[in-house]
Amino acid sequence: MKVYLIAGKARSGKTKAAELLKKILEKENKKVVITEYSKYVKLFAKELLGWDMISEPKPRKFLQDMGTFVRELESDIYFTKRMKEDLEIYKHFVDDVIISDVRMPKELEELSDFKPLKIKVENTLSSYDLTKEEASHETEHALDNYLNFDYVIKNKTEEEMKEILENIVKEVEV
Repeated sequence: MKVYLIAGKARSGKTKAAELLKKILEKENKKVVITEYSKYVKLFAKELLGWDMISEPKPRKFLQDMGTFVRELESDIYFTKRMKEDLEIYKHFVDDVIISDVRMPKELEELSDFKPLKIKVENTLSSYDLTKEEASHETEHALDNYLNFDYVIKNKTEEEMKEILENIVKEVEV
């Protein structure tokens, strides 16, 4: 099973990159799942706030605060520990897993047993619509100086991103 980690800030194009990558891999007859570290925090938002887990705007401040609380409560391993458990299950059912919302260095490093491909998406197009408080949250800056990405994609257009991802997949499979 190949694991792809898609990292970046809010509105960088992580979800779009994951969706495009999934389509590319499925064209090669692979079974692919997209998952998120944030699915656990989103579930808390659903249960505590009644959020449906998809509607915009997201309760971003709640999600950020809950994520911080959980990381502090579990010595910063809650999300990676749960994801490792999930990956152990996924490997029996799929060829590739895409984790579409990497925000912290540990979320990249703690999955090293799975030999993941680390992709960072940087937004070069749209404006950043977060509040000042949301934009200053640690999850928006924790990867600013992280250098161990296999690929960095400057998010341009969907077509350009698709082409870059197709080339990455070709490279990885060689």
